[in-house]
Amino acid sequence: MTLALSVTACRERLRTRSQALDVLAAPLAITVAIAVYCGVIGVPIMPRAAAFGAYLTMPAVLACAGRGRMPDAVRVLAAAIVLWLPIEFDLLPQLRLPPPDGLRAAPFAALAAGLYLFLVACPLDRIGYTFLSSGRDLRVALTATAAFAVVGVPIGLATGFLEWNPRPDAIRLAVAPIAIYLATGVPEEFLFRGLIQNTLERSIGRAALPVASIIFGLAHLPDARYVLLATLAGVAYGWVYQVTRRITVSAVTHALVDWMWVLLLRG
Repeated sequence: MTLALSVTACRERLRTRSQALDVLAAPLAITVAIAVYCGVIGVPIMPRAAAFGAYLTMPAVLACAGRGRMPDAVRVLAAAIVLWLPIEFDLLPQLRLPPPDGLRAAPFAALAAGLYLFLVACPLDRIGYTFLSSGRDLRVALTATAAFAVVGVPIGLATGFLEWNPRPDAIRLAVAPIAIYLATGVPEEFLFRGLIQNTLERSIGRAALPVASIIFGLAHLPDARYVLLATLAGVAYGWVYQVTRRITVSAVTHALVDWMWVLLLRG
């Protein structure tokens, strides 16, 4: 579903068929998929299905039920917070893809539900979820990566938060960048740039970039050194999003920064 929603024609077709109750279609479909997956891998179904069902329904209700009764920015930011906090604090039942030690399923469920909510059910402009990018987009992403490396890595090393620790094995070289892009880059860029920075821009203009970057930094508490580096990284990611208007491109910078960390550094 997440790949299909990156296609404009697919989103528009879904919008034309959308009805009032269709806002719950994605939460229901994802919850059913989770229940089936739990049955296949042999873990208790009801606790996980109930927790994920409630979690995925709340942002949909906040974003769509309040239309006409509260400002758009309030609805979007409230829904974004409800999507984010259970992931940030690991409040949902553990579920791995694949079991037992694969990637966490919760961020993928949140991304699928959020994309459907804000691209189809309650559309929000300028998210920029498309994998059609230009050479210029790639150059912008690489420029931002280099700028962060020049500024952020020395700060991380000087504060003792980072250590030089190269470990270029086959997994880190070939698999890690793709996994980071899909599991971390796209979900976090959708939340922090596509929803939060995008929505703040409508209220506070260019100040949205530093504000969203600070919010992104604070998500990396409690280590103040990590907060500083994440805030600087947020400026780089936010600038890429501001220039390209594509979260899939800012996710490239995000993934490259994290990959550099996995490949060459230890923190």
